[in-house]
Amino acid sequence: MEAKILLFVLVTVGSLISSLTGLGGGTLILAGLMLVFPPQIAIPLHSFTQMSSNAIRVSLFFKQVQWKVVAAYSSLMIPLAWLGALIFEHVNPDALKVIVGLFILYSLRPLKIKPTEEPRLKTFALLGAVSGFLGVFVGAVGPLVTPFFNRLKIPREGSLSTKSAGQFFLQVSKVIAFAGAADFSFASLKEDIGLLIAGSLLGVLISIPVSKKISDELFEKGVNVMLFVISIKILYEGISALV
Repeated sequence: MEAKILLFVLVTVGSLISSLTGLGGGTLILAGLMLVFPPQIAIPLHSFTQMSSNAIRVSLFFKQVQWKVVAAYSSLMIPLAWLGALIFEHVNPDALKVIVGLFILYSLRPLKIKPTEEPRLKTFALLGAVSGFLGVFVGAVGPLVTPFFNRLKIPREGSLSTKSAGQFFLQVSKVIAFAGAADFSFASLKEDIGLLIAGSLLGVLISIPVSKKISDELFEKGVNVMLFVISIKILYEGISALV
């Protein structure tokens, strides 16, 4: 019972963080799941949980979503996620964690000339394909895609809601891949899934009044700090397991 209460709290906090910053919360939720479940259950369950929380966020901010970006981002997800699920047991996920961690650090490097143009739609399509494949192995890929969504020339709420819509379809593709290619049974965990959905809903509802008290400048600084911390965490876990 104590483990389930801790898991509920972590999912609620993770959903709150994701709603406020668009990143970091998924990693916290995955860590909480791994306290209760083995990785082969925690990662698919994480996909279902994130699918639910992102669906809630999209329903609340539907009009602010940039759907052409979401369509491009989602276009290649299912086939790549399916491929990833087929070879899930044959690829070392710790090596992929190192790759993702290095990519995040690279995205935070100081630039003398900051890019002013938005990423092209074909960039989002490629990003979605990579996310669909990598997400099967490393679970949370929010830090990988956030730098691209942050470069959209739209208000902060639009950027977060667009990313949430994209991540919703990403998690849908992973759930389909796990259930189909990996033969994972989500129905057998329906009670746990109900608990996780409740925590996700609570986190989103709490984020609505909290978000009004955080400035854009503080938001940007918080995103950069969280990206750095999460990248170090991912690198440490991957390298420690490999060594």
